[in-house]
This record gives sequence, structure tokens and C-alpha cells, in this order.
Amino acid sequence: MPPETFPGVSSRRELNKENTRSSIAAAALSLLRQRAGGSMTAEEIAEAAGVSRRTFFNYFPSVEAALNVPTEDFLNRALENLDALHDDLPVMEAAVRALQSLADPELLAPVAELFVLSGGNAQLGRLQLESWENCSTRLVEIVRERVSGDQRLPVAVFAHSVIGAGKAAFVDWAEDWGNDLSNTSMQALKQSLINALALLRDGFPTLRMQADSTARKA
Repeated sequence: MPPETFPGVSSRRELNKENTRSSIAAAALSLLRQRAGGSMTAEEIAEAAGVSRRTFFNYFPSVEAALNVPTEDFLNRALENLDALHDDLPVMEAAVRALQSLADPELLAPVAELFVLSGGNAQLGRLQLESWENCSTRLVEIVRERVSGDQRLPVAVFAHSVIGAGKAAFVDWAEDWGNDLSNTSMQALKQSLINALALLRDGFPTLRMQADSTARKA
């Protein structure tokens, strides 16, 4: 049996790949911080990560793709957490619980930082949007497996609403906290995400109350 077929060898290889990917992504984010959102090259990131330019492009097609890793990892983790929940749990409640499980500030902080910095980087902003769109596509697939019957439209509306709520939560957080990445700020971001999904789950109760009050006055 060739060495590469042994599980231990394969596991070490995958671990090394993941470590290299993480090192490149961390170096890219560090350079982005140092330059306050300014431009950088793949060569500069590779040098900071201690790898060759060729290795960089083996892992990422562009500088922006390396920078976007925290966002992709966060969204993937949220989807994995949702998919792991019991099928009997209502999908809206499952979505809220999936976000509640993402309490680690180390996971949220780089995503929040990139969200703020991407405002000055058009390409990174486009990649962030693409990550959210890809997440909505995967969410549709997960939810379809949890519901019965032909519910294509409700499932699509649900998935895109959840993703829209998530993006709105980041916008709301950034308006109050800006570049603050403290634990307190990350807890506020987590709560904003949960509150956004709760609004979807509960049907925007405060807006209904205001609408009812306006109707009575009329």
C-alpha cells in the first residue's frame, strides 16, 4: 500500500494544507490592518506568510480571495451548525440557534473587521457579497432537506431573508461600534445577528404595533 493511502499520512497532509491556508489568510489580514485597507500584492502576502508566490496561488486566485477567508469560514461554520441540528426543530429556530453557537470572539472579530474594511475595497466587497450569495444557495439546499413537500418558493424566500438579515445585522453593528473589535463589541454583534433573525421569526412585532397605532389614529 503506497504511503499516501495511510489515514495518518492523509490527515497530516490535510492538516498542513489547512495550516498553510490559515497562515496566508492571517498574513493578508495583518497587512491589510497595517495599511489601513490599502493595496498589497500576492508577493508581499506570501513573504509575510513564509511561503512562495507559487504556493500562494496554489491556495488562492487573488489577494482578495485570501482576505475573504474569515467571512467564508464564518458562513461555513454557521451552515454546518444549522445542518447538525435536529430535523424536528423549526427551521427559523434552528437558524437562531446556529448563530447563538458562534460565540467565539476570535471567529467573529476578523469577519467584523473585514466587513468594515471592505467598504474601501471594491473587489473585496464583491467577494464578500459573493460569499453571502453562495451561503444563501447552500442554505436553500439544507432547508429543502428539512421540510416536506414542494416548498421551493417558501424555502428560497426564507434562505434569502436569513442572509439579508445577517448582512443587515453587520451594518447595524458597524454603525454603533465602527472599528471596535473588543469582546463587548463582538457580543453586541452576536446579539445583533440573533435579534435580526428573531425579527424574521416573530414577524417584526414592533413594526406591526406601529402600523396598528397609525391605523387607529387615522
